[in-house]
Order: sequence, then structure tokens, then C-alpha cells
Amino acid sequence: MPEPLPAPFRISVPTDLVFVRPVRKMIEAVLVAQGWGEDDVDDAALVITEIVQNAIEHGSKCDGTESVSVLCAIQAEAVELEVDDPGSGKDPAEVMDRDPSAPVPLDATRGRGLFLIHKLCATFERSVREEGGMRIRVRRECTTG
Repeated sequence: MPEPLPAPFRISVPTDLVFVRPVRKMIEAVLVAQGWGEDDVDDAALVITEIVQNAIEHGSKCDGTESVSVLCAIQAEAVELEVDDPGSGKDPAEVMDRDPSAPVPLDATRGRGLFLIHKLCATFERSVREEGGMRIRVRRECTTG
């Protein structure tokens, strides 16, 4: 029997890439406890990794002095994430101008994050926050169970 569903929770993640893996592992553990299958957990983990890593790497100074906010709501059938970056990195307009449904050239060494997130999620929304920075909202649905 799955563990009781947790209430939505917010994590403040320092803007250092070393924190991406622990955030992913924590959310993976909750999904496993909810009975999600291995493939669904792996896909959700990829989404979590890409969103949090992009927020740190591109939405901040990436020096550990700021934080990224991760709001996570887990249901039996889906995980919903809302990630806010501090806005001290790339101009959010650059991200908003990118078409996440457009495949990245095969010889590109980077730039697949938004495309992967778009393909793996039932919903994918981007916005520029009034106070600066980006907000990414996604819903990754469970296909097993």
C-alpha cells in the first residue's frame, strides 16, 4: 500500500549545481513510495533534473548565493512542479523566444532541456515573473498503476 500522499511542499535550493541531484532523489523517493513504476520515476526524474538545473544554470549567477524555489505537488497520478529562478542569469526573453517543441540539431552539444521537458510533460508553461526571473510549471503524469 502506498504511503499517504504528502501535501505540496516547497524547497529553497541554493544556486549551486551540486544541489540538483539531492532534490531529484528526494522527489524520486516519494514517487516510488506512491507506487510509481521505474520508467515513470525515471521520466519524472529527468524532468526534475532539467528544470532545476536550468533554473540554477541559466536563471541565476550559479554561485550558491541565491536560491531557486521548487514547489512540488504529488498525486497518485501525477507530479506537478513550479520552479522559480532569481532572474540574475540569462535574459528571460531568450527562454520565452525558444520553441520547446522544436527538436535540437543532433550535433548540438547542449540545448535539449526545454525540448525534453515539453515532450515528457502533459502540461508545460513558462512565464516571466513580475519580480524578475522565470517560472516554469509542469505536470508529469504517471502511466502505470
